[in-house]
Amino acid sequence: MRTLPLLATLAGCPTCGGSLTAATESLSCTACLQDYPVWGGLPWLFPQAKAYRADWSQRLRFYVQSIDKDLQTLKIEQKIPDLLPATLERLRALIQGKTEQLREVEKLLEDLDVPEDPSYELNALAGTPLPEQLSLLGYYANVLRDWGWGEQENQAAFDTVKSLMGEGSLGLMAVLGSGPSRLAYDLHRAYPGTTTLAIDINPFYLQVAARMLAGKTLYFYDFPMAPRNLKSSAVKVRCKAPEAVTSGFHFLLADVRTPCLKPQSLDTLFTPWLIDVMPEDFRSLASRMNALIKIGGQWINFGSLVFHQPLQSQCYSREEVEAILLEQGFELLAKEEREIPYLLAAHNCQKRYEWIFAFRVRKVREVTPWPQLKDQPTWLEHPEEVIPVWPEMQEQIIFNHTLAVILAQVNGERSLADITELLAPQMGMNSEQTLALLRRVLQRSYATRSRTKSF
Repeated sequence: MRTLPLLATLAGCPTCGGSLTAATESLSCTACLQDYPVWGGLPWLFPQAKAYRADWSQRLRFYVQSIDKDLQTLKIEQKIPDLLPATLERLRALIQGKTEQLREVEKLLEDLDVPEDPSYELNALAGTPLPEQLSLLGYYANVLRDWGWGEQENQAAFDTVKSLMGEGSLGLMAVLGSGPSRLAYDLHRAYPGTTTLAIDINPFYLQVAARMLAGKTLYFYDFPMAPRNLKSSAVKVRCKAPEAVTSGFHFLLADVRTPCLKPQSLDTLFTPWLIDVMPEDFRSLASRMNALIKIGGQWINFGSLVFHQPLQSQCYSREEVEAILLEQGFELLAKEEREIPYLLAAHNCQKRYEWIFAFRVRKVREVTPWPQLKDQPTWLEHPEEVIPVWPEMQEQIIFNHTLAVILAQVNGERSLADITELLAPQMGMNSEQTLALLRRVLQRSYATRSRTKSF
């Protein structure tokens, strides 16, 4: 595999930082002897590669179960009396679209070896350790935008970055958060001689991108929230790259928060739609980006600036971002603010435009790493550590116990009045208070019965 020798020179061991050697279908650390395999044609460079694979496998399992549940619900709805012919047509289209979509996703990710367990319910309870937007198909619309909806939005994005670059060169470029990789693809083609390493944590998007760059065609469905008409409820979208890329473009599955690239290894670092969704202070992120780039190398950014940090002091404006770039060892070469279309589909009633902020900076000096706040406790990383009791835990225990007690009384035979009579003494409340509580809890449970959870 051509990517592995590149990674052996460019990356370090994610477990200990040691040097990597390339074999036919894996990378190995010369220090701690950990192996990092290739699955589905993609190298997985995580501290615990098998655990990450199991995690994505579980999410795929949940996705399959959730679509199966959607299909069952739609088939039940087809049997509702007196439906309009147009309504039946729409339901049939949704069933066909979801069925074909499921087959396509399963085929793309067949190397994940989906386990038989755990159940849908346990998957829903466990959720995902990553933010909601990083679930298996959390940015699914980006696939359609990049490869299926036409060129308007892709061209606008490329033109913005090209205006920053001029006739410059990219050299060895890493793309953090590459996703379906259209913008990385366009830059790679526009600047001959570029070696591109597209990095993302999600195997679905990189599998799509790998097939697009290989010149293959995929078919996915768009299910718009606001379809323009009946036929827009489930639209089959042909996804294909303008032309194949035959050399110099590589993929890596890794966590962009810790991509394991060696210091001063890159000529160009590119971050599309990334910096404002990273779960860390931008000052910390900028110092880490500095460490990856050679002196004289460049960092190109494209996307919005809508920080969602828990501290307002870290939700930076454009002016603050520019000041931080200077603080963290960069010289501003060019910047661009413009309004561009965002996820526009011809069959969707909704239209959206975003003001994006793009910049190109040159690294002029090394900086001291900015201190990072741990985003999770050490006992999650080290299973042998004792789990402490936190103040909110008792409240959560009471809530979950109360919910379980209430739902356990619903057996298909009891009424609200019956359950109120049973539970009022246990809860230490009068009948009116208990009935009000039951109504709120059961109403919420009923309202979410068919809501597809993301995983």
